[in-house]
Amino acid sequence: MSEVKDGLYYTKTHQWYDPASGKVGITAFAADQLGEITFVDVDPVNGLDVSQVEMSGDEPASDPLDAAVESSKAIGDIYSPVSGTVTDVNSDLLDYPERVNEDPYGAGWLFAVDASDFDGEKGNLLDAAAYKDFIAGLE
Repeated sequence: MSEVKDGLYYTKTHQWYDPASGKVGITAFAADQLGEITFVDVDPVNGLDVSQVEMSGDEPASDPLDAAVESSKAIGDIYSPVSGTVTDVNSDLLDYPERVNEDPYGAGWLFAVDASDFDGEKGNLLDAAAYKDFIAGLE
């Protein structure tokens, strides 16, 4: 099973959110499913107001962000786990996209969000145990 870190919140679209730092990334499960990440561009979302991804069952009902994560297998859609303003992007990933595979919860983070209503939205997110259960059903 893919690594799932305690203390983070997860979406069914396989993004994580760290309420302590505001950072967002894709999960180790998503990185494994995508394969070798060859291109990441999150600069278009810098400074944007974003909305928490809306779900219809296990599928997103909202449009992905205008960001790109591409691999040898597929292009991964990026959603925001929380509503707020993007305050920072990890532009190092333009030159080092492999960091998403190597360290998805560390150096492979995508962007940071100043959450506008985390307390109100966290009920729509999964804690580590619930995300582990969710991906166990997918494997």
